[in-house]
Amino acid sequence: MSTQSAGPLERFKQQEYTGENRCTPCTIVNVVIAAVGSAAAGVVLTPVGGGAVFALSLAAIYFRGYLVPGTPTLTKRYFPDWVLAKFDKLEAEQVGVAEEEREPEEVLADAGAVEGCEGVDDLCLTDSFRESWYDHMDAIDRDGSEKSELSHVLDVEEEKLSFEEHEEALVAGYDEGRLGQWESRAALVADLAAAKVLEERYPDWDALTVTNQSRVLSGLRIFLETCPDCGGDIAMEQDTVESCCRTMDVVAVSCADCDSRILEVEHGQ
Repeated sequence: MSTQSAGPLERFKQQEYTGENRCTPCTIVNVVIAAVGSAAAGVVLTPVGGGAVFALSLAAIYFRGYLVPGTPTLTKRYFPDWVLAKFDKLEAEQVGVAEEEREPEEVLADAGAVEGCEGVDDLCLTDSFRESWYDHMDAIDRDGSEKSELSHVLDVEEEKLSFEEHEEALVAGYDEGRLGQWESRAALVADLAAAKVLEERYPDWDALTVTNQSRVLSGLRIFLETCPDCGGDIAMEQDTVESCCRTMDVVAVSCADCDSRILEVEHGQ
């Protein structure tokens, strides 16, 4: 949806709670409050006065993100966590896993990317896949070819692609729309390089859905040993992050030297 007509008013928005940062539960609660308050105003004043109050209330919610001060904090504190989690999933546009999709471990094993670790009941990268993956990451980092590689992976026009940084995250846009999001540039480089290797080693790679490919690629990031962005060590830790709706504990994989986030999974999932 184009926003050109609202351009002059954008500077009045409270960016922290509007746009992509808008909290859906907060908005719903405040619209309900606005409706109730406007109905009361319509009784005390006139129906026209009630309509004016409602219009002003909606304008406040649109530009500020909420009507009642402190709503974001109160929503996180008093709404049940399972309700807020559902809003998180809707706003992240998460797609359900279809029955025909393959598990990441199966794809990686068939591609010769992982094998059983020696002496440990776990999976490790194969030497040949590790070497090829890191060679491709180095090439993308050296050439700055993220845009051309992404256009190839998704089969879209490169000139219509764009990248934007939102705090630590990297968002890819296509023809004025949102295409995808990665935790960081390092995560994007890792995915693009891995997709290139898997395309060569796994014959059915192009037959997988984009969602299935994304699950495989993000799962593969857990095997990174050095950072694609700065070459430093990889560290895993438990962290607390703020979403639009709630505070949650996550298991975070990051670059120790440059703090680039490689992977973030909600703790307990």
